[in-house]
Amino acid sequence: MRLLLNLLMGSLFAFTALAELSFAYAETAIIQTRGGNQMSVSVSSYLYEEPSMSMSLKGDKLGVNHVGTAVLEGGWFFKDDIQFVMGRVDYVGSGFQPSVPDWYVETRGMLGKDIEVAHSMFSPYIGFGYRYLFNDLRGNSSDGSIGYRRESNYLYIPLGVTHRFNVDETAVLATTIEFDKFVSGKQITRLSDLSGYVGYVGVADIENRQKSGFGYRAEVMYELSDWAFGPFINVWRIDQSDFVPRFMLCNGTVQWCVLSEPQNRTTEFGMKMRFKF
Repeated sequence: MRLLLNLLMGSLFAFTALAELSFAYAETAIIQTRGGNQMSVSVSSYLYEEPSMSMSLKGDKLGVNHVGTAVLEGGWFFKDDIQFVMGRVDYVGSGFQPSVPDWYVETRGMLGKDIEVAHSMFSPYIGFGYRYLFNDLRGNSSDGSIGYRRESNYLYIPLGVTHRFNVDETAVLATTIEFDKFVSGKQITRLSDLSGYVGYVGVADIENRQKSGFGYRAEVMYELSDWAFGPFINVWRIDQSDFVPRFMLCNGTVQWCVLSEPQNRTTEFGMKMRFKF
């Protein structure tokens, strides 16, 4: 958390400098969606929770993001969006395990249209997204519990709108609100990582299907000609998965269990800085 606070303070100084710098730009700010490429860097605080299991993963993350925008006729536009976010999180559940590798990649394609209303611009959009997350809990926690790798796969439909208006002649304030309709998910649990520990032999991986949930995200960006800066929040709420039966052999004894992915929630918030080229 100290890393996040330090970076946030540095970002606030950068924001002040950008605000002052905006008055030096001769180019007039526009509120229409602009074509081209954007790269951004983000710093965030990340929290994943499984309330029914009293389990959580918490830590700071750094991310990079690329957005390419093609402006079409009649105010329409298309965006391709890919981001990579990585960090280390502290596990709390069956004991405590610090500094667990945790990262995700997300890719989206979105079609939208600019609609001017009373000197401001509303830009609704719809698209399709894929999110892959990897978490590596291999090893032992503080109470001796054995961990394993976990992989999450989400397919979803983003539905959102961006509102832009001129702050002054050189700057625009852009607010985006988005609802993410969860389509399907697949949770891969690498139980094979248990093989060789405390008598486990030949344990197979499992796949659980997730069918319901939702997400939402929001950001507020102060946009100059080539730079933008502001806070964001991303949230996921995923319901319990299906149930998968499994036999496991431990110390010569066959164990029968039925496994599922619990209901879970993810909250991530932070700051990002974006550069247009």
